[in-house]
Amino acid sequence: MKNNVKPKYPGKRVTTNGNSLVCETEQLICDAGVFFPITPSTEMGELFQNAYAKGQLNAFGRSLTAIEAEGEHAAQGGAIAMSVTGKRTVNFTSGQGIVYAVEQYYHAPGKLSTMVLEVGARALTKHALNVHCGHDDVFAALDTGWIITFAKDAQQAADQAIILRKVTELSLNPGMNVQDGFLTTHLERTFKKPEAALIREFLGDANDEINCPTEAQKILFGPKRKRVPAGIDLKNPILLGPVQNQEHYMNGIAARRNNFSEDILPFFENACKEYAELTGRYYGLVTQYNCEKAETVFVALGSAAENIEAVADYLKSSRGVDVGVVHINVLRPFPEKAVIEALKGKKRVIILERTDESLSGDNPLTRDIKVALSKAEANYFNNAFHGLPSMNPSTEKPQIFSGSYGLGSRDFRPEGIIGAFDFAEGRIARADGKKAGEGESFFYVGIKHPYAVLSEETPSCLPKNSIAVRLHSIGGWGMITTGKILEKY
Repeated sequence: MKNNVKPKYPGKRVTTNGNSLVCETEQLICDAGVFFPITPSTEMGELFQNAYAKGQLNAFGRSLTAIEAEGEHAAQGGAIAMSVTGKRTVNFTSGQGIVYAVEQYYHAPGKLSTMVLEVGARALTKHALNVHCGHDDVFAALDTGWIITFAKDAQQAADQAIILRKVTELSLNPGMNVQDGFLTTHLERTFKKPEAALIREFLGDANDEINCPTEAQKILFGPKRKRVPAGIDLKNPILLGPVQNQEHYMNGIAARRNNFSEDILPFFENACKEYAELTGRYYGLVTQYNCEKAETVFVALGSAAENIEAVADYLKSSRGVDVGVVHINVLRPFPEKAVIEALKGKKRVIILERTDESLSGDNPLTRDIKVALSKAEANYFNNAFHGLPSMNPSTEKPQIFSGSYGLGSRDFRPEGIIGAFDFAEGRIARADGKKAGEGESFFYVGIKHPYAVLSEETPSCLPKNSIAVRLHSIGGWGMITTGKILEKY
């Protein structure tokens, strides 16, 4: 979009939370919702059910269908089934709801489902139950064949719900749209609610006939197809989900790679540009903040990116140092080229993850980034990976640091972020006395632990004239309601 030109669809200014903004967007997009309530995504299902009860129409003038299933596994199976009848379909879930339904995810891409799963990311029950934010639920379903997007605030979650929907319908591959549980789902701020007219123009009607965007789809459907194909159609039935033995099964698995999966990221890049032209809001595969001159860059998923950006501003004003922040908007397919381009030439990369996989060589995002950078390094010596940049390992490859933070919504404060920065730059040691360069590159933020890093600087980093209030309770809806009332005064 050209600078200083008012976009066609700037959005309607509203004060709300992530659950409401995303669900109200899905109410305009969808024909049907199939779901089961689980904290912290329950509110999205409640709001969708309420819209159905009131007879609300979607952006295309059709009535909604809302089905509350008997559990998350049934809800996911029902949503996939609904989606392959040609209906735009959504499900809402979190935490244990994701892993309870994980069996269902694997078969949906092969059935050309275009549904979207809206996720309020929540810590999984391990040594104890926790209903607050964690990313291990999403990581549990990381490689089930679904597209996965992450949002750092509710605005991005709502916008990416629309962008992701366009991509699922072009690629015929389902997707998950993730926002942080409670930290984004329940955070009340002022946002721009997408207009119904935007959705009509950007997405088009589910029943429209469109040109098949890939050669593989032309083989399946002919030159044209319905925007949301009806695989289950009594008038024109096809075979979905058969039993296949040795002579056929692997063929179908391999066929997805070059006929479907490899088209997804280009679809995303085009969709993001088109969406920006209409709204003025551009995302892309990754978002960079203050990275141009930074030698040290943080990489994160979700709401943590905003916290780190605030600390980056503080470090720039207090120390005169540039610190960059990269937010991964599209986690699957992993955008290797965009990540390499963002990190190439940096001296240090600090990857912060809201999970801790202690039996793995690295946490999930760290693994993906290390693989991407190793491919770029290989390309420096020979053309090993087509389409990826090369990286001189002596002068352009950064040192990688990896930290776990915020598990179960543990506090993620400025002194922890500054501690991670100072540890990576060799200024401070972990609590066990070990520094970077002494065989250690992993750390924890926000807890007392031998591997923890912590700065003596304790800035607020809150916006000017703002305060932070913490409300404590032992369960119950009362405290949530009290908090929502208090924040209005």
